[in-house]
Amino acid sequence: MRFSDIPGLDSHKERLIDSFKSNEIHHAILFNGQIGTGNLSLSLAFASYINCENRSEKDSCGTCATCSKMDKLIHPDVNYIFPVAPTTKINKEVVSDKFIDAWRASIIDSPYLSIDDWFESYGFENKQPNISKDEVRNLVKKLTLKPFETRFKINIIWLPEYLHLSTSNAMLKILEEPPGETLFFLVTNNHQRLIQTIKSRVQMFKIRRFNEDEMKSYLTKYNDISEVEVDQSIYISDGDINKAERYLNISEADDLENLKSWMRACYSKNFSEINKQIDWFNLLSKIRKRAFMTYCLKLMREALVSNIDEKLSRISEDEKKFIEKFKMTLDISSFEKIVLSVDESIRFLDRNANPKILFLDLSIKISDLFSSRVKT
Repeated sequence: MRFSDIPGLDSHKERLIDSFKSNEIHHAILFNGQIGTGNLSLSLAFASYINCENRSEKDSCGTCATCSKMDKLIHPDVNYIFPVAPTTKINKEVVSDKFIDAWRASIIDSPYLSIDDWFESYGFENKQPNISKDEVRNLVKKLTLKPFETRFKINIIWLPEYLHLSTSNAMLKILEEPPGETLFFLVTNNHQRLIQTIKSRVQMFKIRRFNEDEMKSYLTKYNDISEVEVDQSIYISDGDINKAERYLNISEADDLENLKSWMRACYSKNFSEINKQIDWFNLLSKIRKRAFMTYCLKLMREALVSNIDEKLSRISEDEKKFIEKFKMTLDISSFEKIVLSVDESIRFLDRNANPKILFLDLSIKISDLFSSRVKT
């Protein structure tokens, strides 16, 4: 990962480079950014820059032996710690090193991924992410060794908010008194979950969300996707570049057809068909469930916006046709209630609510709104 691989964020890159050039780099930096920001990618690019054998003024070279190892996340002087969970095969000393190959592949494929993406790709199912105390023991052993090839030993801790309390306490000493030439990059999506004693030992580095132009420059690598599709993915992702990329790999045409079938079943109170929709929804991955619900929320909001000014609408012609017919079945108040209910369902889904119960409850609420409209 190089700085040039990350769209925009020029001021962030300059600050990191300047801190290294002026020899004022803090030994423990907290890369703080929301899900889908460039916090992990910036920490990886900065590690590459620090270790590069032929760095330029603004970036690592990308061609030296060190850069090659950094691109593959296999440099011997860079340690990675990240949340994991027990499996049937690995249920003792559950530490990052035992999952490192799968994590490397996931990060190389998607450097902006979320914890849900990582857990789903590995197959941890609905287990809770955790960074155990065993990680610190392993790290202490590694830090007793001098760097093999470069000046610094760099330790990247992805999502330290999942540190077990005992792990956090064990981490304090090495953060406060690390061996010489040792750097810690803590990459967090929620710094408020870190204990205060850890936050007091790190230098906060806040990272903003990507703006629309930055996301567009990154997503244009998909040559087979239209500009309209790119714009739509940016619009519904709210600055989350990982979410936008995943939306582009999901067929919204299928989502529209499924939404039509679901709304028809709710309108007619056809619970046999609703049950089929529930079974279909339950079989989706967590990412797809959220993507479908977010898509529904987008169209419901567009229906509200189009009542104000149709020129503000940013959807396809097929979606516009659906909304025009759909608007005839509900009043504005009912649309607002659907928007709130779907938004609430997405939040419950993020908290691992039972998807079948959640989707059934939402279907009943929407059916009742249709019924109340027919009666009036």
